[in-house]
Amino acid sequence: MISILYKRVWPAISLLVVYVLLISQSFARQPDWVLSGTFINAENTHAMFVDNKGDELLLELGDDIQGCDLVDVWQDSAKLNCGGGLYTLHLRSSVGDILMQAEYEKSLEKRETIVLSKAEVVDYVNEKQKLVSEISFLPLIEDEQVVGFTLSKIQPDTKAASLGLYNGDVIKAVNDVSASDPEFLQTVEELSEVPEVTIQIDRNGQLMAYTYILE
Repeated sequence: MISILYKRVWPAISLLVVYVLLISQSFARQPDWVLSGTFINAENTHAMFVDNKGDELLLELGDDIQGCDLVDVWQDSAKLNCGGGLYTLHLRSSVGDILMQAEYEKSLEKRETIVLSKAEVVDYVNEKQKLVSEISFLPLIEDEQVVGFTLSKIQPDTKAASLGLYNGDVIKAVNDVSASDPEFLQTVEELSEVPEVTIQIDRNGQLMAYTYILE
């Protein structure tokens, strides 16, 4: 983990506060499968899943669901292999939550920590005209839902660039809350009250994370 001290920078999350709140349309989450029951006997082992439309899916060991393989089943839980990682899914828990956890853990393999002056952050956030001039923050929409926010217009020698962000970076989550989560906007609005912010980004298909600490 690399620690960098910036005296005159403003956190990337302030950009979220200014731009994300301009988006008036909300989008529903994609259908997600929830573990609703397990069936274990001498002959067969199954796990039952249901989506938010009420459709049911009965899986055997080795079957695939949302890109994860069912590898084991117990009385009140099941084990999934998602991209090589093993995750336990309990009753009434969703596969989407497991996928988000797997994606976040992968992003932490490449993380940088940046320490910021809280007082200067507050001052810079108030300069909204300067924020707008230094960066563009556009929603990335797939299947009629927001899945991230793409950064552009970042110029060298600006405070946006000094945060380690690049044009084309896609912000996927903030403090473990996905951009597609209905609670994402609320999470962004409450960031001024927390001492630490972690932003997960997708950079040319490679996941990484930046942690900003306000002091």
